[in-house]
Amino acid sequence: MPHTIRVLTMNIWLFTEPYAARMAVLRRGIEELAPDLLAFQEAGYAGGRHQAAEVLDGLGYHILHQYEVAPSAVKDNACCIAGRWPFELVELLSLQLTERTLTYPYAALAVRVASPAGPLLFTCAKPSWELNREYERELQALALSEMIARHADPAGLPPILAGDFDAAPDRASIRFLTGRQSLAGQSTHFRDAWEEAGDGTDGFTWTHENPGVAEMIDRRFHQARHARRIDYIFLGSFHDYAQPARITRCRVALNEPRDGVYASDHYAVFAEIEIA
Repeated sequence: MPHTIRVLTMNIWLFTEPYAARMAVLRRGIEELAPDLLAFQEAGYAGGRHQAAEVLDGLGYHILHQYEVAPSAVKDNACCIAGRWPFELVELLSLQLTERTLTYPYAALAVRVASPAGPLLFTCAKPSWELNREYERELQALALSEMIARHADPAGLPPILAGDFDAAPDRASIRFLTGRQSLAGQSTHFRDAWEEAGDGTDGFTWTHENPGVAEMIDRRFHQARHARRIDYIFLGSFHDYAQPARITRCRVALNEPRDGVYASDHYAVFAEIEIA
């Protein structure tokens, strides 16, 4: 019998107000989508509060926050993974690779999940966000590819990589990850879930249509209609991993307000992966 693994990734925007209303929308969306694996970015963790644990309370998920592995004084938000099945930490990879990355806890959190289909490497990543930091994102993409190659089993399940990559599909870091170009004499190939199983639209996940984004776009970017697809779920290549897997469905989720409230300034990406 094939196994279907449901994956959700979302930048959950810290404790930004209206926090309680936003988290109610997020929790309801998670209950409806019923993901097996969740990758959160900008997950709040400060003052004794654990944002992901708060929103997932009582839903039966195993949870690990980046700061539970390595506390940081940089900011109170970072990567967090949640899953229906037990998992163990494989590596916390720092993505603070240049001087320009030291003011934010850029990292990738990788765990090995005891899924019903077999051991599965699942990674949540948060590379640099600034538009003028593609060089850093290139270095971070290289580091991610190398880390995943260190830990994933070529004879087993293809790994899943998810996160807020802050780069559109035509940028070098994403082109590298999806096998469209090499970087520093290296090449790799991950399958973009949206590209394989999306609905054919642009799939924007950070857009002026979201009021939480519109204010920032106006204040920082001075643009009226800024929109990008910057959140991704990637699956390891069929070239590199023996066990077959098919991305059967992918969609942008939590992209509508409820009672006028959006869950975050980002929209989520939700994918279903069928493993033979």
